[in-house]
Amino acid sequence: MGKDYYDDMQERPSRRGGHDAEHSRPSRGLLWTIALGIAICVVVIVIWYQFFPAQGSQAKNGGTVIQEVLPKVETIADAPDVKEVPPAPTPTTDVLPSVSDAPVVDTQAKALDERPAVNIPSNSMRVQYANHVVAEGEDLAAIAALYNLKPETLISVNQIRNIQAIRPGLKLRIPDRDGQLYTVREGDMLSTIARKYSPSLGWKTLQEINALKSENIIVGQQLFIPDTSSSSMVQLADVAPIQFQKPAVGTISSLFGQPYKDPQTGTTEPLKGILIVGDYGSAVVASAAGQVVDAGYEVKGRGRFVVLSHEGGYRTSYCHLENVEVRIGMTLSKGETIGSIGTSGTDWQRPTLFFSIEQSGIALDPNQFF
Repeated sequence: MGKDYYDDMQERPSRRGGHDAEHSRPSRGLLWTIALGIAICVVVIVIWYQFFPAQGSQAKNGGTVIQEVLPKVETIADAPDVKEVPPAPTPTTDVLPSVSDAPVVDTQAKALDERPAVNIPSNSMRVQYANHVVAEGEDLAAIAALYNLKPETLISVNQIRNIQAIRPGLKLRIPDRDGQLYTVREGDMLSTIARKYSPSLGWKTLQEINALKSENIIVGQQLFIPDTSSSSMVQLADVAPIQFQKPAVGTISSLFGQPYKDPQTGTTEPLKGILIVGDYGSAVVASAAGQVVDAGYEVKGRGRFVVLSHEGGYRTSYCHLENVEVRIGMTLSKGETIGSIGTSGTDWQRPTLFFSIEQSGIALDPNQFF
């Protein structure tokens, strides 16, 4: 019994091992299944590379096509036939004002019957200027009439004290309204200047007319005063052929162009000279060498007056004298006594001399000459 058991124990492992070996070898069915799976994978891979890479290539080509089309679109948009047509109305409206404005000044210098060069909105507060080149045959009066301005306005704005110097080729500044230039003096304020020339003007209006950023002004600054005749400036368009001096010792109480009540008519108008307040008996002298061409007495008006004629077409007038020491036809030297200051022809309380300078019948600002 023991042997049999022993034999059985020896044989059984042997059989078990053979049985396991048979089962450990893969069967033919399994091998065919694996081979079939590999074949299927190969086919799938082949199909993938046949179709999907082509689609990717097409996608890339499609992107390339879009990039190639875009430049063509830009090229078409930039083509002259396409691009120039739409913007055409815009430059036309922008160019028209400058085209209409550009020849204005040039034509004014050539033709007197054309409209003035100044062309600004009627509601513009700020004074504006245009340039005018004096043409052959033009004089100051003709140019002023061309722009519907007073000659005194052009004289003031262009700082002229020799009208005979207006010759072809000279460039003049033309304001868009009548008025005068004023040089700010020590102690001046916009309000006092406005009241001095026009009580209704107002300092705010004066500020806006001159495009001032504030009401602050400085000595020597130039301001345009509207609706008056003329004013004084330092720089001049041309130097006078003769030199004038102040005709009397005293204080200038009223400036050229200020509102002035004419003793003869009683009307208020721009002063065409200056008023000098002095002392009784103070001498009045010839402002420059000249000849006495007129003298007389007006009970209401000029009072006792003397008029001198000078070189260059200038005339000087001395009015409201207390007494006269010259007669018509006399030739006087510069500084020679004419008479004394007074109040004749007026109801003024203080001795006051009216003094004026004119050339070719046009009043000039005496302060420009001394």
